[in-house]
Amino acid sequence: MDAMEDMEVFTGSNPGLAPVCQVLGRGTLPGLKYRHLGKSGLKVSSIALGSLKSFSNDDSELNEEIVTLAFENGINFFDISEPFTSQKAEIELGRIIKKKGWSRRQFTVATKIYWDKTEDRALSRKEILESVKDSLENLQLDYIDLVIIHKNDSHCPLEEVVKAINFLITTGKILYWGTAKWSPVEIFESFSIARAMNCVTPLCEYAEYHPFHREKVELYMAELYNKVGLGLITWSPVSLGLVLGTSEEQTQLVTKLAFKSGKYKVGQDANGIHEGIHVASHTVKQLEMISERFGCTLSQLLVCWSLRNNTSQVVVVSASSLEQLTSQLSSLQLLSKMNSCLLEEMDRILGNKPTRQPMVSTLQQRWTATGGVPPQ
Repeated sequence: MDAMEDMEVFTGSNPGLAPVCQVLGRGTLPGLKYRHLGKSGLKVSSIALGSLKSFSNDDSELNEEIVTLAFENGINFFDISEPFTSQKAEIELGRIIKKKGWSRRQFTVATKIYWDKTEDRALSRKEILESVKDSLENLQLDYIDLVIIHKNDSHCPLEEVVKAINFLITTGKILYWGTAKWSPVEIFESFSIARAMNCVTPLCEYAEYHPFHREKVELYMAELYNKVGLGLITWSPVSLGLVLGTSEEQTQLVTKLAFKSGKYKVGQDANGIHEGIHVASHTVKQLEMISERFGCTLSQLLVCWSLRNNTSQVVVVSASSLEQLTSQLSSLQLLSKMNSCLLEEMDRILGNKPTRQPMVSTLQQRWTATGGVPPQ
């Protein structure tokens, strides 16, 4: 979530694809899918509504309209996804859910333990239990479907984390748990420890994913799914509504996002930085031309690009107005156009498709050191 904290928040109207704006109402949106999260029985919508801009608005009536619009169009997954206003967002979401009287079977709620934002800045069994207790009170729910531990604490043994989570699951206060901003090694270690202790294993990882941040999702997460059944929920500054605004604002912020990725830096001096910004800007302009070709905004194109990756079961979106949410949901209409030709074209423009380094055995290294002659 660190990338979110560095971004400026843009607001404003974003009309998006007119046909979709006109048909939003009750019923499942065309293109919205329901998938099992990881290798579990929990089935969630392929788009989740996040709290960054949706639940923390001071206008309670608007918050209710946004949540209702999402729910009535098939979104059954609500996510608390902002560290500094999570308490306020939980209270607001809980109020809306209670007022609407929706059946508990109809929706899934995920919230996070932001231990690194607390006064003690430490993860512990005590912090986990108290955080979940507070969240249950805020949400006015009997249990939380999914609790995510945001960042691993190197000073807290993973055994302590696993035991605390398992206690909450066995006592019925939470159903599943997952991680956010954990490395693949940390995730696999927590899975192994949970298995060895006969405890519930992590269900999913939250990961940043967009055309300028690809390595973790595209190289490692699918492998973890196949090996241990780990699911994936993705977000980006684009999908969380930080790039919604005028066309110029979208271009400027996506260019900043591209440059921050480090893929287009030419050097560390002033001339190199200037050239890197120029290259990033040119890349974004080319992506913008594709979006114009398909009659959508740049933000919609980038959200659709994330949705098309089946490694991720859920993409979290957020918006501060009905128009912005409609624009985000309109990205579903582009999925049928995200064919291999378009993806190859975008990869050529981006020039950053991640690839694994070739495996080199110790024996091959020794042969190379001896000029290709097998050592005696």
